[in-house]
Amino acid sequence: MKKSILILFSIFATLPVFSQTYNPKVSKDSLGILNARMEALKSSIKVLELKIKESEEEADVEKLRLKLLEANGNAKASSEKNSGNINSNGAIVDPKAVEKLSKKAKSDDEDAKKALDRYNKQIAKVEDIRTQIQGEERKLTYKKPLIVYTYK
Repeated sequence: MKKSILILFSIFATLPVFSQTYNPKVSKDSLGILNARMEALKSSIKVLELKIKESEEEADVEKLRLKLLEANGNAKASSEKNSGNINSNGAIVDPKAVEKLSKKAKSDDEDAKKALDRYNKQIAKVEDIRTQIQGEERKLTYKKPLIVYTYK
């Protein structure tokens, strides 16, 4: 009886030791390669996110370009109306109308300048994003490890 209790006790005492052992199936080198590959995937995701952002900003550039064309057209039409009220000899036909048209032409000219500034700022944003994309893609070319699994 004592022997069976002693055997059972020794079996139960050694079970936790056997259950705590872990035998890895991937070597440390392969783990490093997997971590490097994960970093490469994160970088490629970042590049794709930047490309999405670039396309959104380019859509805004197109909208601003249309607004710029409209503002330039308005400014040109206003200046033509203003010049049309002056006779060929330089005499003004109606001073109040000319003053009103010149104010409108000046306002349209300022609107065109503001639209041009917004357009240029948006283009600068897109160029900045493109520079970031090029930098990330350059980094990504250095991070293309091969995955090697070595099982034990």
